[in-house]
Amino acid sequence: MKNFSSTGIRFSGDSIKCCIGFIDLVDSTKHTITMDNLESIRKYYSTFINSVSENVKNYSGKVIKNIGDCLLFYFPKTSNNKNIDVFKEAIDCGFNILDERYNINEELTRQHLPPFNYKISIDYGLVDLALMGEYSQIDLFGSTINLCSKINSSSLSIPNEIIIGDNIYRVLKSFPSITKKFNFYNNREYKLTPIVRYPTYNIKREDIFTLTEKQLGSSSKDLKETENANSFFFHKENNNKRVIVVDDEQEILFTYRLFLSDYDYNITSFTDPYVALNYIRDNPDFIDLLVILDVRMKNLNGFQLYQQIKAIDPKIKILFVTALDIIDEILSIIPGLSKEQIMRKPVDKKVFTNTVKKLLN
Repeated sequence: MKNFSSTGIRFSGDSIKCCIGFIDLVDSTKHTITMDNLESIRKYYSTFINSVSENVKNYSGKVIKNIGDCLLFYFPKTSNNKNIDVFKEAIDCGFNILDERYNINEELTRQHLPPFNYKISIDYGLVDLALMGEYSQIDLFGSTINLCSKINSSSLSIPNEIIIGDNIYRVLKSFPSITKKFNFYNNREYKLTPIVRYPTYNIKREDIFTLTEKQLGSSSKDLKETENANSFFFHKENNNKRVIVVDDEQEILFTYRLFLSDYDYNITSFTDPYVALNYIRDNPDFIDLLVILDVRMKNLNGFQLYQQIKAIDPKIKILFVTALDIIDEILSIIPGLSKEQIMRKPVDKKVFTNTVKKLLN
């Protein structure tokens, strides 16, 4: 064993093959830089670390360390690559983290903290074991760690999706019962060198249609088309009442969808006002349709979008939501608009949902 120092890294010389993963907190730096006190920043990061650590622990995994805003974890029991249950547990862990994100984000919203969005990458391969510090905490090193980390941070990884590497894909596909439980979609290849490429895959549950699947489509092609359109879809069936939300901040869209999740509305949301406008034009009818608009947006502001929507059909209901203190100005420049059709950010959940309900009724 090579001992660098009593509190440094001590490589054991041992290696194991196991399943490892990275989870990155997307846009955390952008969020925390706007926080005005240290306590909020601590609360934000501690909630992320503690919630993920607890989830990983519940699925027989261990969080090794944080690297910036990213956590490295592994599943020791997957050293036995013939045990289907431990690999299923590792994948289920990733999906459970995504599922619980919605409850966590609801609590963060109540505390006026931004929501969590995760990028999760999982792979399988050889890792070197080492001990760190005077308490001999386990650490992992090796090419499997580096590759999984690079996949996570690349453009291949989509927020709130699970991306897996080719090594674990081959292991999972060797278990017929796992291929029945999950669907695998070819993703782009990660370029290791100019001539060597490593296949990656998006993995979806077969039996549970998650919010992210509804948002981003059910195939790799759909994922890319939706991403290019800057749109976010969340549809509930069996209700004709529809809500279209247009705001260039994804966090705002998520908050509104969260507020309306208890209602059986068909919800579609967009960050790009032009894409939203084309979507509205393609609608076959405009009965029971409410469009929620931000005022200040790039390329096409809320007032301009309002005029074009009304030109399509003047009966389409509109709700403006703005951070600007210009309610009186809006009322003066848009004839026929009532005060209840304008709200100030940040919105109160009860007021917001009651307003939407009233406008749709």
